[in-house]
Amino acid sequence: MQTLKGRTCVFSGASGGDGVAAVKALCQGGMNVVIMTHQPAQAAGLVEELQKLNYPGKCIAMQDGEVQNPPVSDEEVYRQINEIFGSIDVIISNTGGDGFEDSIDTVDTETLQKEVGHLLGGSYSMLKCALPYLRKSSSPRVIFMTTVEGARGGKLESFTNAVGKGAVLSLTKNCAARLAPEGIAVNCIQKGAITRLQGNGAISDPRWKDTTTMLPYIPMGRMGTPEDLASAICFLASEEASYITGTVLDVSGGLSLV
Repeated sequence: MQTLKGRTCVFSGASGGDGVAAVKALCQGGMNVVIMTHQPAQAAGLVEELQKLNYPGKCIAMQDGEVQNPPVSDEEVYRQINEIFGSIDVIISNTGGDGFEDSIDTVDTETLQKEVGHLLGGSYSMLKCALPYLRKSSSPRVIFMTTVEGARGGKLESFTNAVGKGAVLSLTKNCAARLAPEGIAVNCIQKGAITRLQGNGAISDPRWKDTTTMLPYIPMGRMGTPEDLASAICFLASEEASYITGTVLDVSGGLSLV
């Protein structure tokens, strides 16, 4: 059983890629979802689709405060979300990297720091802005995303993305320990090769990392699906996951075992 109804989730990295299925599953379960996006047109299309499905959970899209016109603080954005729905109970940071082919030889320090800042800083900013509302929630949940190589090392995925996601894993563990006394569960999903849309028209870009090259290393013998990820997200977001914190939930088809 997964109790989601009547609670509100702020979800980044959800307007496209492997996050769309999770948004739909959460809304179908009765959770209100706020898509935080830098792709307003794409997010608007998803919101419109969900409105037609008439799920019990409502979905809206919002942009980070700095890109709004006029700009507002991110804290103000979260205040507005709380005003609209009456609570903020779950945050999910599914922000990913570009997924381009790279290596130690091709990545300079500035590029690496930028990627770590994007992945780590974005996840932490969400937590900081939501924390006053999570502390008021009866079932507060925080879900971050790492990858198999972010957690364990390796050379199958993008180097910069793996390093950044490794930092997110450390963030999960530290925040889980510090927030557990307040009843705020902080967990991480360790993704393997999940089939997703290629962002920003990058399908034809020769630099794009082809995750299907991981297939020979996956013991289950198939790529993960967005629905596989959605099921894991719904579980960790549910009221039933109240005694789980600091956990890394592996959604990789066994890739992490190799």
